[in-house]
Amino acid sequence: SPIRVETMSGESKAPSMTMKEFVKGLQKPKILALCGSQRTGSFNKMLLACAVECIKSSGEAECEVIDLAELKLPLYNPDDEAASFPEAAKSLKAKLVACHGIIITCPEYNGLLSPLLLNSITWATRGEGGMYDGFKGKCATVMATSPGKMGGLRMLRSLQEMLMDMGAVIIPAHSAFGGAFQLFNEEGKLIDKRAQGKVKTACAQLVHHARFEANREHDCMIVKAIKQ
Repeated sequence: SPIRVETMSGESKAPSMTMKEFVKGLQKPKILALCGSQRTGSFNKMLLACAVECIKSSGEAECEVIDLAELKLPLYNPDDEAASFPEAAKSLKAKLVACHGIIITCPEYNGLLSPLLLNSITWATRGEGGMYDGFKGKCATVMATSPGKMGGLRMLRSLQEMLMDMGAVIIPAHSAFGGAFQLFNEEGKLIDKRAQGKVKTACAQLVHHARFEANREHDCMIVKAIKQ
């Protein structure tokens, strides 16, 4: 049946679009997945793989993994930016601008994010367009794991603060998993049920909020119908 809305005057109207048609027309959000580790056998790579699988298996969002190490970005230097801006940095920023949500896993280095992730973010805030276009208004969730008890919690706090300062909307979730050696099996699969549940919940929340970002035009259509 058609969606019925009530105008400010109290009159009930039925737009031509049905609820089924509206839902069918919704755009799937695009999620970009990044890992701040380049180590072979990285627990944070395993964690990201689990999160990506959760998102893809839901069928409710598209998810692309960017291997930051493969970009081979040079250590950021303003002189390099002026002389020859890396094509890989342009591509990374373009993909961040085009996405609706971001998921990041990263190891903790002295309480902070890894040099690989920091350098990649720095390059992604340079070049054409606004400095924070790749992060402003994007939904983001961050996760970490480590053999230690805190699981990278200090890094998460600093990374969340950085992303918020750039305009990202952080999905609140306690996603620091300690005792990494017990969380994953030899094949790199997350086997801890409690951690599995937290990852699944965090990913579902990210997709839910990113869907609104991906379908702002549809939202505006409803608001416009209500005001008519």
